[in-house]
Amino acid sequence: MNQLGAIGAAFLQQWKTSLSNIGSMAQILGIIPPAIVVTWIGLQSKDPAVITYVTVGVPLMAIWNGVIFNVGWSLNRELGYGTLGFVIISQTQMLTVLIGKTLAQIAISTPVGIIGLVIMLLISFQVPSVADPGLLVFSLFLMIIALLVTSLLFAPLMVIVGGRGGFFNAIMPFGVVLSGFYFPIDSLPVALQVIARILPTSWAMNGVWQSIRGIESWWSIISAWGMCLLTSFAIFCFTYWLFQIVEKRIRNTGSLATF
Repeated sequence: MNQLGAIGAAFLQQWKTSLSNIGSMAQILGIIPPAIVVTWIGLQSKDPAVITYVTVGVPLMAIWNGVIFNVGWSLNRELGYGTLGFVIISQTQMLTVLIGKTLAQIAISTPVGIIGLVIMLLISFQVPSVADPGLLVFSLFLMIIALLVTSLLFAPLMVIVGGRGGFFNAIMPFGVVLSGFYFPIDSLPVALQVIARILPTSWAMNGVWQSIRGIESWWSIISAWGMCLLTSFAIFCFTYWLFQIVEKRIRNTGSLATF
């Protein structure tokens, strides 16, 4: 219960801190070009399922970019501001605090995704075609979990490897492609498909695609959901280990400037 309370407190703190950034002009302007271009490309296929897929994928891409960037830099910012020490001396683990902050970032980035969705609907002027809305909702729920654990990974990783400005400018586009936000992973070369399957977001989008187009078998979509949860768990365990490394080094050296 204490951990849940800490997550809730971190969520509220991050929400209040970032409230002024919700729907910022830069984020809104950033979603307009891909929304227009990807919608136009989707319309060329004449397949309602494809149009619906990109209509779902582009807003998720906007959320991905916002969450990955802000959460990825969060631990570095805490070090820079000198506020990480308050977490270290408390009984709350850094990972617990970051989970709350990440959930807040997902909520904060969602309005930009909704703006992208509205733009795409206005351009396509079509009602989204979804074979099974219930399965789609559950697949999107798994996408939230996938976004959460994937973005958390970058927070300690950036501290350990000493990432600098521009680091995410290379990471985010690859993540968008390998997650399948623009097109299903099956469209990628085999080598990239193998890499993509490491990401739980790619499995979540597999579930989204099947939900939109219609499932051929229950085993197909259940296996996609299962792999999403399995890869999410694996990444979360790896992330937990990285957080332990960061926290141990800080406690052993007694200095937040070690990194």
